[in-house]
Amino acid sequence: MLPVPSSNRFNEDAVYTEVRNAICERQLLPDTKLGETLLAEHFGVSRTIIRQVLLRLAGEGLVRQEPNRGAFVARISLEEAQQIYAAWRLVEGTIIQEITSSILPNQVQALRELIAQERKACKQNDYPRLTRLSMQFHIELAALSQNGYLGRFLQDLIPLTSLAYFYDVRNMPLCTEDEHSQILNCIEAGDVEQAVAVSHKHLDGIEAALNTFAALEPRLSLAERLATRQPSL
Repeated sequence: MLPVPSSNRFNEDAVYTEVRNAICERQLLPDTKLGETLLAEHFGVSRTIIRQVLLRLAGEGLVRQEPNRGAFVARISLEEAQQIYAAWRLVEGTIIQEITSSILPNQVQALRELIAQERKACKQNDYPRLTRLSMQFHIELAALSQNGYLGRFLQDLIPLTSLAYFYDVRNMPLCTEDEHSQILNCIEAGDVEQAVAVSHKHLDGIEAALNTFAALEPRLSLAERLATRQPSL
């Protein structure tokens, strides 16, 4: 039986955040069935709330809903993943060019604090949290853009990479090479060309690992995943 969290901790937004983070951390694998009853029991909320959460996630492309079968974590193909990284590179390069001349000290500091959390996750071998924080760095960078369309495009696009389960984060250079700090250092120094170059190198390295399927852990049931996952809240 799953441990049921205190119901007063979870409203629709809180459940949405937890399920979304679990997907972005690659703890809920593509094609995992998201049973309404099990989720409702786990979070101590109604199935109506769970349905609303799943609808929101389906709207973001993170969940797919199948008639008469229910909701599942979505999946993207290798080709789709490569297309996402191609778009990501182009848009992030434009955003970096824009924000390099306008970024404020408090914004740099906030990004450094996020990077510090990444480094901590590396040291603790907390790969799910590292995966989410690494994604969050780029989302926060995009949020600084004065061009709201570009910013929202990346904020919607980046989480979809969590559905590309073709590489093992433990073999990525996220811990050995602090490329996020390198990108931020270049932005802070006003070196647009180098910042964009490091950003492209960083994304190239991730995309290059999309060649083989690698599961981080043996496939577990939804109940097992939720029971063992450390909550975000």
